[in-house]
Amino acid sequence: MTAFDSGTMPVQLQEIPPPTEPRIAYPEPHLWTTDVTALVHGKTFLASDLAGNVMPPGHPNVGFFYDDTRYLSYLQLRVNGHPPVVLSSNTSDGISTRVEMTPKGSIHGSGLDLPVNAVYMRREQVLEGRVLHDVLYLHNYHVEGIRLTIEFSFDADFMDIFQVRGIVRGKSGRYFAPVHERSSSVFVYEGLDNKLRSTTIRFDPPPAQIRENSSSWNIELAPLGRSQISIGIVPRIADKTPTVSAAEFAKMEVAPGAARPGLDGALEELEDGLDVWLAECSRFHSDNDIFDAMLQTSIRDFYALQIRQPTGRMIAAGIPWFATLFGRDSLIASFETLILNSELAKGTLRVLAAFQGNRSSDERDEDPGKILHELRSGEMTNTGEVAFGRNYGSVDATPLFVILLSEYFRWSRDMDFLVEMKPHLRAAVDWLLEYGDLDGDGLIEYCRRSPKGLFNQGWKDSGDAIEHADGRIAQPPIALVEVQGYAIDAFARASTLFALLGSHATSELMAKKSQELRKRLDAAFWLPEEGFYALALDRDKKFVRVKASNPGHLLFANAIDDHRAQEVVNCLMDPDLNCGWGIRTLSKGEKTFNPMSYHRGSVWPHDNAIAAYGMALYGFHAQSAQVLSSLYETAIRFRDYRLPELFCGIQRGRGDDPVHYPVSCSPQAWASGAIFLVLTGLLGIRPDAHNRELKVVNPHLPHYLTKLSIDELRVGKSRIWLEFLRRDGRTFCNVTRHEGEQISISVVYQ
Repeated sequence: MTAFDSGTMPVQLQEIPPPTEPRIAYPEPHLWTTDVTALVHGKTFLASDLAGNVMPPGHPNVGFFYDDTRYLSYLQLRVNGHPPVVLSSNTSDGISTRVEMTPKGSIHGSGLDLPVNAVYMRREQVLEGRVLHDVLYLHNYHVEGIRLTIEFSFDADFMDIFQVRGIVRGKSGRYFAPVHERSSSVFVYEGLDNKLRSTTIRFDPPPAQIRENSSSWNIELAPLGRSQISIGIVPRIADKTPTVSAAEFAKMEVAPGAARPGLDGALEELEDGLDVWLAECSRFHSDNDIFDAMLQTSIRDFYALQIRQPTGRMIAAGIPWFATLFGRDSLIASFETLILNSELAKGTLRVLAAFQGNRSSDERDEDPGKILHELRSGEMTNTGEVAFGRNYGSVDATPLFVILLSEYFRWSRDMDFLVEMKPHLRAAVDWLLEYGDLDGDGLIEYCRRSPKGLFNQGWKDSGDAIEHADGRIAQPPIALVEVQGYAIDAFARASTLFALLGSHATSELMAKKSQELRKRLDAAFWLPEEGFYALALDRDKKFVRVKASNPGHLLFANAIDDHRAQEVVNCLMDPDLNCGWGIRTLSKGEKTFNPMSYHRGSVWPHDNAIAAYGMALYGFHAQSAQVLSSLYETAIRFRDYRLPELFCGIQRGRGDDPVHYPVSCSPQAWASGAIFLVLTGLLGIRPDAHNRELKVVNPHLPHYLTKLSIDELRVGKSRIWLEFLRRDGRTFCNVTRHEGEQISISVVYQ
């Protein structure tokens, strides 16, 4: 322990041994259990147990993270030496965690020991920017006075997110014993990346005692009395310079007069921000309260996951491992939520345009025009130990960028933005033409150029995701079937956009490329004997002849004819792929099938939503509704009705619940947006803001909804109120209100 005189004396830091790395301390598989809750604000998040504690200390499942670093690896509340009993715990409002508790065991009062349940405790945790507020409220419901010892224990291991995920680094920077002042404690770490990182913990009121890694208060609660302890936890990072050493950094953090933690102001600010967000969004109301609650959870998730960049706001991929910018994930999540708030798409496009590739780099898998895969900023990224600082290792983000830009324009008619994006659009299609085809066969392929990069670079990016039927791992360059669909759609949409921008020769070239690739797709991937598309082609142009979910994305991309679409839908709805909770990533008939794997038999909500949206576009409403129903029935069996990143593809049986995947992220952006995408397709909502039109084509409500209203749906500069009613097996749509710019609205039944 290092003491600090709040005058002018320098801080004397005491160096201590580094903590044990998570993979060594916890060698067992790191399971993200259902007993872990997450509180999120952009790139900052708290993963804790149901009591709000970061426990066990240093475990890979828990911690307070900011910008790819764990700033708090241990946080535990004890009362009279024991953890309190948790009565209830929830994070349903999306901005705070609330835990109701009571002390464990007997409590000493002014007379005899008091009965249990005499003291009510409420713990509330809120993220305000990068600051974590942790407030404990105490209420004595007994007629006698009560004495309590409240203790909070802390530690900060400053582990990089990749160490927490399981990489054994084998080295570290310098750790120092915490520095204590009367009302604060500071943990300091000097990284190998020449950065200083600190965790400052501020207390109000000041504790009676601070020692090593704990602070304690002696609380005297009068009969029916109340008390409160507030803690604020602040992460900070700065460059180490000749004038800013670790000691000077620590001194700045414990300087007297610093602001005390304040929960009320933080909550008010967050609630105001949430209200602004909700006012910007379309509103959904149905005759099914649980369905509405599920949508509200998703809407709040998209508020919590927003990251603000200098060029705009966009969506973090998910918690705990992906609280950062991911090109593919952010693009798909933004497409999913155009019906909710198209401004997310605009922000995503603008931020990704700012990071668009501008040179060739093997280390980063970067080429001119390529769209970013991942942006990291932790210590291991800064030192080059991992290749994900500014990484371009995804083959699909670039065509998805073009697709989202086109779809955003359909919703917004934002011509100024389209003009702004023209050079980025041009660069993206140039990448498809010049760099996407690695071997000149007319297909878009991937092959990593850095040994530190991802081996597989489609959305199924685990190392064993793309395997032949006999279990051999397919070798790159690999052409994924869904990526060809994305490119077909991207070229077709780019043709329309370039025509609007007056680049007619380029428009004609894009249309030609789309048609050529459409023909090439069927010739290269269709397996007539099996009646489905191959998952991929390997480096030898051999089929990866397995039945997988990937061809469902061809429906989303409108990349195949109606006959092939029918066969794809039949394939996806077969029981070997559809487990009853959704469409598996891989058929259970395959040798490599494992329903508990990441990509070889699990169920991913976004994957299902993309296929179901495409089904509706092709007119397969019954099948699309069945997928939506499976997702709905899954969501209501998870906490707060929130769809996770993925779950196990175990066959559904009578009385079963979906089986949790052990390390699934939640909330995950493209899982939270899945229901909105399927609704857009099933309701037949087809905006054409440029021509001031909105078509509702063959709307269809699932069986558990008889009424659904969408208020203030934004198309261009118009706001529209729609009401959908299901009667006698048919769904009808009424326009109940319209504000803003004139727009032609038609309901079409085909």
